[in-house]
Amino acid sequence: MMKTPDEIGPEAQVFVSDAATGMRGVLVVDSSALGPCGGGTRMLPDLAPTEVADLARAMTYKFAILGLPRGGAKAGIWADPQMHPDRKREVLEAFGRALSTYLQTKEVAVGPDMGVTVGDVSAIYSGARAENVRTGLFERTFEGDAAAYHITGYGVIAAVRAAFYCMGLELDGATVAIEGFGQVGAGAARHAARHGARVVAISTLDGLLYDPHGLDIERLLQLRREVGDRCVSAYGTGERRPASELYALPVDVLVPGARPNAIDEAAVGRVRARLVASGGNITLTPGAEEALFRRGIISVPDFVANSGGAIASWVDMLGGDLPRAFRMMDALIGRLTLEVIEESRQRNVSPYRVAVERARRRVLDARGCSRPSFQQAREQIAGIFARLDGGGAQPALAQA
Repeated sequence: MMKTPDEIGPEAQVFVSDAATGMRGVLVVDSSALGPCGGGTRMLPDLAPTEVADLARAMTYKFAILGLPRGGAKAGIWADPQMHPDRKREVLEAFGRALSTYLQTKEVAVGPDMGVTVGDVSAIYSGARAENVRTGLFERTFEGDAAAYHITGYGVIAAVRAAFYCMGLELDGATVAIEGFGQVGAGAARHAARHGARVVAISTLDGLLYDPHGLDIERLLQLRREVGDRCVSAYGTGERRPASELYALPVDVLVPGARPNAIDEAAVGRVRARLVASGGNITLTPGAEEALFRRGIISVPDFVANSGGAIASWVDMLGGDLPRAFRMMDALIGRLTLEVIEESRQRNVSPYRVAVERARRRVLDARGCSRPSFQQAREQIAGIFARLDGGGAQPALAQA
């Protein structure tokens, strides 16, 4: 199934295959109205083309609402990411060869996503014989983990902090439940705890670990390094519950991180959190977003809350370090969260609706205009980040 285009896109849905390796993949270019496109690459055996297209649209919205000259795209490969590393590399290189025209011209840049690591992305670029413009920021070790285990999760907590400021609440002492304990979940847990929050629940493929008194996040991070998803079993204390119970826990903050549309209108009735900030992409359906709003639960739109990876990718391409990525996330995500929630209150519409309208307006306004090349976009983003480093957008989050 292909996605039916609307007034924004997708502009292209490219299906590729390679008989020698068995590679089957897809690239969805949603919109290049704002500039050359970027997005992650997802590897799963049960990937749906419409899922890839929906994720590409989320990337369009993400770059648009951030105010960055970048379009949205997403790639997908039908395969088991746990295959033998040598075979996985062959598949990734074949995928890169098939998309070489897009990657060599920098019309599209791909990054990591579910089932695809930063190292895997290098294999895609190697197959395409294209320059990978990243400098390795996501792979640099920081406090015992690759920086990727900080970046997006840090941005989620920046959104939570700003939302709590709007709500007149303090993150210090608040209870948090997090779905997933990979790169995003681990980062969210770590940085929530550092702001004084009590992370009471973590779920992985191995189940749900719950302790209303709070979990020892540093201990869980070490266990994750040792045994992966089985860290919730190896922890030894706390309650073990089915992972499906996570959404219904009585917490202040819920950080969902599952596959697209995991929380629909039927599941919303179980949510007991005061605030939802998605670590995953399009984890809530539009109907669920509206249902949360009607219930008085604030939901930070996913393409705002989890935009840290997109921001840090540009910090990486500009040769920046992790502290600079944190500053850019505080500035951009913090400001956007404040603005979206305040406009939501003024208009009495959901934050999701506010954010989508803002993003779509920017994309549609750009149609027919001259769009920047990759080098021009790079220069423009360097200027934006330089202004942010000067304090142009930081005071709003500093209050939070």
